[in-house]
Amino acid sequence: MSVFDLPRLRFAGTALSRLPSGPAASDVDLATGRVHTLRKGDNFAGNGHFLIDAVITSVDPPAASPDPVVGRAVDFWGHYNEYLGTTANRARIFDVDPASRWSTIVMVGQFGFGRSGRSSDTGYMLTGQVEGFQPPRWHRPGQVLHQFVVDQAGGLTWLPEADRSPAVTALRTLLAAERASGLVVQFVLNHRTRPAPRGEPPGVPFDLDGVIAPWHSHELRTYPAGRLLTSRRAKDTCRPPVNLTLQITPADLLVNLVELLPHGLSLRTAHSGSTVAHLPAGVTGIVSAALTGPPERADAEPLEVVDASGAVVLAEEVVNVQVDDACVILEHPRGPEDADHDVEVTVRSFVRGVPAAVSRVEVRQCANPRATQGRHPVVALDGEPSCVLSTDASGLGTFTLRGLRAGTARLSLCADGEAAPQGHDDERHFPGAMTVRVLPDDWRLDGIPLEKVDFSLIHREVFAPYEELYPFMREEVFSLADRFKVETYAMLIWQMCDPRNKDRTYYMPPSRDLTAPKARLLLKYLRRQQTPRDVLVVTPGGHDGRPVLATRDALVRALRCGAAVELAVMLQYLYAAYSVPTYGTGVELVRRGEWTSAQLAMACGDGGKTADGGVRGTLLGIAREEMVHFLMVNNILTAVGEPFHVPRIDFGTINAELPVPLDFCLEGLSVGSAERFARIEEPAGASGEVRLGNLTGAAARPGYGSLSELYADIRDGLTRLPDLFVAAGESGGGEHHLFLRRSIDREHPDYQMEVDDLPSALFAIDVITEQGEGGVLTAEDPGEESHHAAFLRLSSLLAADLSWRPSYPVLRNPSLDPGDHAKDAITDPVAREVAMLFNDAYFLMLQLMVQHFYGRPGGSLRRSPLMNHAIDVMTAMMRPLAELLVTLPAGRAGRTAGPTFELDLLPGYLAQPGVAARTLAARFQRLATRAAACSLVPRRVAEQSAFLSAYFREERA
Repeated sequence: MSVFDLPRLRFAGTALSRLPSGPAASDVDLATGRVHTLRKGDNFAGNGHFLIDAVITSVDPPAASPDPVVGRAVDFWGHYNEYLGTTANRARIFDVDPASRWSTIVMVGQFGFGRSGRSSDTGYMLTGQVEGFQPPRWHRPGQVLHQFVVDQAGGLTWLPEADRSPAVTALRTLLAAERASGLVVQFVLNHRTRPAPRGEPPGVPFDLDGVIAPWHSHELRTYPAGRLLTSRRAKDTCRPPVNLTLQITPADLLVNLVELLPHGLSLRTAHSGSTVAHLPAGVTGIVSAALTGPPERADAEPLEVVDASGAVVLAEEVVNVQVDDACVILEHPRGPEDADHDVEVTVRSFVRGVPAAVSRVEVRQCANPRATQGRHPVVALDGEPSCVLSTDASGLGTFTLRGLRAGTARLSLCADGEAAPQGHDDERHFPGAMTVRVLPDDWRLDGIPLEKVDFSLIHREVFAPYEELYPFMREEVFSLADRFKVETYAMLIWQMCDPRNKDRTYYMPPSRDLTAPKARLLLKYLRRQQTPRDVLVVTPGGHDGRPVLATRDALVRALRCGAAVELAVMLQYLYAAYSVPTYGTGVELVRRGEWTSAQLAMACGDGGKTADGGVRGTLLGIAREEMVHFLMVNNILTAVGEPFHVPRIDFGTINAELPVPLDFCLEGLSVGSAERFARIEEPAGASGEVRLGNLTGAAARPGYGSLSELYADIRDGLTRLPDLFVAAGESGGGEHHLFLRRSIDREHPDYQMEVDDLPSALFAIDVITEQGEGGVLTAEDPGEESHHAAFLRLSSLLAADLSWRPSYPVLRNPSLDPGDHAKDAITDPVAREVAMLFNDAYFLMLQLMVQHFYGRPGGSLRRSPLMNHAIDVMTAMMRPLAELLVTLPAGRAGRTAGPTFELDLLPGYLAQPGVAARTLAARFQRLATRAAACSLVPRRVAEQSAFLSAYFREERA
């Protein structure tokens, strides 16, 4: 039975709760969401992350020789984020009812164990997906238990490293034989009273003890299995509550103990008084005790624990009624008859630990007076303030919840004869309990027309309470009070707040109390942001066998070539993406009859409603991955002692400079450009070999036939050449986890791009090659498109209707230099000014990267203000300028302009911090002034530039 079954793995370590304290400490009106009195509490800046540092400590049954799984890491991760492509996703912790101590939820999205160090060095033995919330169980002062299940049917992955452990192999064999349905993970958090070690991040620390064991589908997912004994009927009601579960086998007694028991306790039958076993003292976990008599009588009678005097300390809950989903958040209905937001709750009943029918279960509610005015019912239970149900022979029953008024309540599930609770905090009369919260009635917001949805409305109705209660957003990401930031990241905000993602750990707000009408208001705001000021009108008319890398210098040259290639392909993919009209423009083209709805969906997806961004979204996603590849190659360079490399990319000369016979250029999206992109990403050997008689063309030659050949040579050179890595344990760059694939997250959820030795460098090369051409990191199909496959798909889609133009008529290789005849000059004054603004922003983005990599080459990319501001420049400045440029007449008949990505000079490292800050502040201010003077440029470009200018002025001060 569950944790009592073998084999079993025990783990221990520490946990850190970064639960924000503001909501619980403050006076918040849950009916409106308004903050009346703000109090910070002891962890005001908490970001809702739940972190653990734990290892496997032992296996049951003990092995004759040490099992390799002992000492391996145990990890609780969050869910994979489809929108950002993140690894190293964090588990979460939040309060369903901030005014209650009974509803602090842990939410794990992915479980794994078995790695030693980084998983790219010694991999996980198992990873698996976790669904639902993990509500708190068995509360004691400073102690709580949580439990979740990794269901074999829902995404459990055994990895090759599992073969090294006999205990893990036995678990896998058990599941493969369908003698179990998955794994149960139970863990206990004990508040740490000793001081936290120096350097530990802020939060509430806990000691962590847990167990991993087989799970069976007839058992609860979030509540311990077995016969339940509690102290709620004991005479000494002043002591903290004690709970345990047990199982009696023909051979012994197994007890699930989370609290130390005193000496002298015995387990006996309640009616006949026969002693069953003497309980072990001073130990916790799954412990065993010898039986003192035959177990048959214990199977037929209730059990109790008594002390040496015979006083009852713990008594069995013969009927145990529980729900797995013990914390529920309900939308407020539109009216009394609105059933669209009802929630059906499944009740499970057990008699002496076994699923069984119960004829009468009464469900009552106790409103939380600290969260709800008065004691009026918060929910309807099967349409009434309370309800009665029965369970079937499998121990299953249901009732329906419907919100009545905003607030919170605690529901009790009492079997026949149980005393009713006296109030919300009557702990001893809640043998089975759940917390429910009804969100505010915000349906009035659905009536606001699209044209009225502006930033001030969104901030007042949606953002203001979160900005006030959760400062981590302002301190770690950006302030929701900055309009230009919200405008820039409107789609990302919607994606994180999409109600369909409430069961994902990355959902925002982490409190999960954003109402559906407020979420729809955010979607309206996104739609307004996508509405173009003007739409371009196009009218007819106008005229118009290589050597190996045998030396370190040769390897460094190849790596720099790789960095140049990755930057060049990123720029051309961005150019092609920007040449496709935005979703809002596409809607207008459909209205005018120039596009069909199907063409809009193919080009732009559904405008952010889901992750489908169409052809445009595919190109942007690939470009983001190419940016990560550029950083990965530079991570390898810095790890071997070379500086961060920023090449000058000139699309008029690049094809003569790179030792790869491929066509790099900036051009709009078409069938031809998609096929050219596919050729660039083509795997080695895809074109086959050529032969004419005895002629094979296999003579050694300089250069590379493809990018695949370049990276194969780099990989070979890294392996071949000795003493390359000088980092000596210091990362050559890394701790960045955006824009990585689900396949990476599944097997390496801790991966953050670090490079400091040969294995991590080879893994980085494999990640680059896997995303470009596929079939490198795993022999199995991960269900993801490589770049090569994506471009083949795009070319097929576009070839289906050659009469349709999916892009603006942008220049091919645009330039600001009219004397460069290899490129097409932009001559229109307005377009030239916008193109110069774009190039200045591009320079500053690269300058920020150079400052980070030269100043802190081993520092965290994701926590670096310089790297985060570089992303802001790309997103808030370069993107809107590029989307404007592709609509501006270029000065050549029938053609529009485009970003040129030209640099007057390469960015160089500014070694003196004060000089660097003053230089950056001045450059951003000049750009802000020029952007503000151009009426066509979106306002947020100047605002972002002015913000960064002020930031660097403050840094200098």
